Amino acid sequence: MSTRAVKEKMEPITAKLKPDEKREFLRVADRIGTTPSNAIRIFVAAFNRRGGFPFDPSNPLGYNRQTLAAMEDAALGRDLSGPYGSAREARAAILAEDENA
Repeated sequence: MSTRAVKEKMEPITAKLKPDEKREFLRVADRIGTTPSNAIRIFVAAFNRRGGFPFDPSNPLGYNRQTLAAMEDAALGRDLSGPYGSAREARAAILAEDENA
């Protein structure tokens, strides 16, 4: 199939982006060696296959529940230990916690 035949079957899509988001999108697409159009086609194909977003928009980096809970604890100052004066001191505290568990 010729390139022209493929282009004739494609339909354009228009999206409005904030200028800084557009610049970053173009930069990242270039950095990973693809075009913005190809990145959008890949996203749309994954979106259609999954029947929705190919990732959880509330957790786009894919952290598991345990990591998300630890991040929330850290942000809220819950279940924290330390500060420690050295790595040796932190290690001893971790080992002591394990012995008490």
